Amino acid sequence: MEPKMKLDPVQEAMLRGEAGEGVAMAMKTLVSYGEAFGAARLLPIKSAHLSGTFGALTYKAYYLILERLVKAGAKVKVKTTCNPTSGHDLNFLNRHLTFSRQEELDGRLAALGVTPNYSCVCYEGANVPEKGDVLAWAESSAVQFANSAIGARTNRNSILTDICSAITGYTPEFGYLLDENRRARLLVKLDVKKMDPPALGFLLGQRVVNQVPVIEHYPFSRIELKNMGGAMAAAGAVALFHVEGLTPEAPDLKTVCDGEPEKTITITQADLDGLRANNITPDLVVFGCPQMTYEEAKATLELFGGKRSRVPAWFCMIPADRERFIRDGLADKAAAAGITVQKLCPLAALTVQLKRKTVLTPSGKLYYYLQGANYGNAEDCLAACGV
Repeated sequence: MEPKMKLDPVQEAMLRGEAGEGVAMAMKTLVSYGEAFGAARLLPIKSAHLSGTFGALTYKAYYLILERLVKAGAKVKVKTTCNPTSGHDLNFLNRHLTFSRQEELDGRLAALGVTPNYSCVCYEGANVPEKGDVLAWAESSAVQFANSAIGARTNRNSILTDICSAITGYTPEFGYLLDENRRARLLVKLDVKKMDPPALGFLLGQRVVNQVPVIEHYPFSRIELKNMGGAMAAAGAVALFHVEGLTPEAPDLKTVCDGEPEKTITITQADLDGLRANNITPDLVVFGCPQMTYEEAKATLELFGGKRSRVPAWFCMIPADRERFIRDGLADKAAAAGITVQKLCPLAALTVQLKRKTVLTPSGKLYYYLQGANYGNAEDCLAACGV
């Protein structure tokens, strides 16, 4: 069947199998994907980022497809990074049952040529896009940061469509790749005295759902944009937000809205404070979802002031940043403070073993996804640690 999408001669040759069976499989999938969303053509991409990195026992179809691609000789054509691992080596249950296929999955991704950075924060070192770059990324928080803080262009792609884009070097042109879908429709006013970026992101995700908001000017740091965006993408389906006078596509409201916003909402201090858990004694405090950078972990460790936490705490870090943290002796200082420095995804690692444990986190993303987790701002979490 002839595709409805217009393909150039190179793409048509890929679809016919002239670049190999694996490339043909990937191209056929992308064409179907694009046509389902009304894409008129495929665009070349600068990079891909994969989200399917948890070696769960139950993902049988996924492993079969990867195996077929590997046997067909498929390789990624562009820089391709991947999400964190599952914490398969954290305990006996994870290693031998829940995530018992992690090493097999790692091997197949390596055979395809995927960079083993194992981080949801790929834009910090391993896979750094520039404004205007077209990407095919699949991790929701990374998609959010690339679109919003950097001004690159990517849809919130799925497992397998991300791999197909990596193998072909193309992605369908629809959604957030188009100018008209990047304009802000909704203005967010702030009536707050003490900002809490992850809480703000969580609330906006719930209230905005899948619209493109612009937040009135506030001097968020890069780390705050990361954590706010991660919460927004988790609690809703927001893949792009703007901040007036801060993010690349929002020099002013008129420009980013292409006129006036269609709707205005206000977030108050009471809204932010309403997410915070009260009167709980956690069994574990988890920092880092999305994963912490070196600078973020170092700054948080300094807030412990040399004291030892009265409850176990985790720092979940970008693996490369964690290695630097170890080399600089900071992991030893963290251990002395009762902090375990991890490189895993806390959601995957904790989901199957929490039982009746109480988790407190300053991550709006982890709060949304991890059943039974409680949200506290940074001060709440430090207070729970007794520092």
